[in-house]
Amino acid sequence: MAGLLALGALVGFADTAKAQDSWAFTTEIPCNDAPVYGVPFSQCWISNTRTFRIGTVQGWRLTYTDSKSEFAIGFYRIVQAHGVGGMSPVSASGAVDWLRGADALKNVTAGASGWAATQSTAYDRYVTYQKPQRQCIAFVRNGPVINGQVNWILGAAFCRESATPIPPTEVQFIADAVKVKD
Repeated sequence: MAGLLALGALVGFADTAKAQDSWAFTTEIPCNDAPVYGVPFSQCWISNTRTFRIGTVQGWRLTYTDSKSEFAIGFYRIVQAHGVGGMSPVSASGAVDWLRGADALKNVTAGASGWAATQSTAYDRYVTYQKPQRQCIAFVRNGPVINGQVNWILGAAFCRESATPIPPTEVQFIADAVKVKD
């Protein structure tokens, strides 16, 4: 039960309505069908749906990898609301925990260390971390508040071979490129 509550908190939900399976990204989809665009993806998946107190939620995992870099986007959206409340927005202080725990990003965040929230003028908040021989950045974007609630949360994580940290201007470029379809 404690694991289910922690999983519910991971995606910003206050409580789970009933017992849930974990997020399973097993159905591959054409990347053009995903609700996120703006950067090239090589593989995209949609998750099982999960029911929480606030509604039915689905997740998407979008990835790109090559020999020197890896990139993933995790997108979680309410597909059928049950009442009011929406998702709890991810705060600046909760971004590291959310990114480390997001199942859709585990292929890029697993085995990482040195997690640190960062402020910059280029992008007001993002997270840096390291993997062996790779420097990494990540950020979380809460969906707009509509009728007093957030209906989606997006997380992105990017790592590449580098001896020096990824500059804030590159964080801004990636954040600006990633868009959500209406």
